[in-house]
Amino acid sequence: MMKRYLLFFLLGLAVLPACGQGVADYYRLPAQEHQYKRLVTRYGGPQIRDRWYVALEGFVKTDHAQLDNSINGLLESDRVAKASWGVVVGLALRERWMIEGGYSRIPIHTQVSVRSISSPLVFRYMNGQNAFVLRGKRLVLSTSKSWLRSGFWLSGGLWAVPNSGEQEGIFSLISYGKQGYREARDTMRLSGRTHTNTQLTALAEVGAEYNVRLSNSVDLGISARKFFGFANSINTNVTYTVNGKSPQEAQLQGTGSGMSYGLTLRYTFATRRTAPNVMEVRGKTGHIR
Repeated sequence: MMKRYLLFFLLGLAVLPACGQGVADYYRLPAQEHQYKRLVTRYGGPQIRDRWYVALEGFVKTDHAQLDNSINGLLESDRVAKASWGVVVGLALRERWMIEGGYSRIPIHTQVSVRSISSPLVFRYMNGQNAFVLRGKRLVLSTSKSWLRSGFWLSGGLWAVPNSGEQEGIFSLISYGKQGYREARDTMRLSGRTHTNTQLTALAEVGAEYNVRLSNSVDLGISARKFFGFANSINTNVTYTVNGKSPQEAQLQGTGSGMSYGLTLRYTFATRRTAPNVMEVRGKTGHIR
């Protein structure tokens, strides 16, 4: 009987190490913490599959209306810079691509300066400022590990600008003067009328952005974007006459073409990750030097 118990005891000692090895080898992480960190560095830790975010944008946008006739240097079209904001919701895919859409206050201007002997007179008008964007982005240079989200991005987008077709303003100037040695005084009249387009207009955008990860949920972006207007959103029509004869006409068309420079603050509210295969990573421990 003792021999039988002794045989069972020896068999148990032989089986236990094998069972222990099966559990430990495939499910236990490396005993030393620095060894596990080397594994993650070489073979990758949990990767971001996709994440949803909401972003608040603050920027300064410049635009310049097109003037078709300066009326012998009397009129000039000035560049306008205006601070504005926007909000977008976006999806990041594997920290390589982003697609986002949202709403922004995009002012499109016409600004005409009337030159005279004294200081010029300036008349500025803008559209309703509402605009909707759909934008895509691509990471071109990472300045940190891929899951840290910092790097340079290129972007491109399309903007839809609704217009009301309403009149935005009018101006009228009268001036009296002499031409040559004539004693009679000449009456010069300059008038302008501004209105927005009746149809939806569009803009295209290309840009570059540097994105910095501030925390697991918050990013900060610094961007510069170039805008190309496809059609005018706001028009200013100017008429100039001397003594009511031979009127000259000029038109300023505000298409929104220009630049913007701004900051973007993003908050990630949902993230999905892909974890590495435990058995595969454990099997690679023998390759670490």
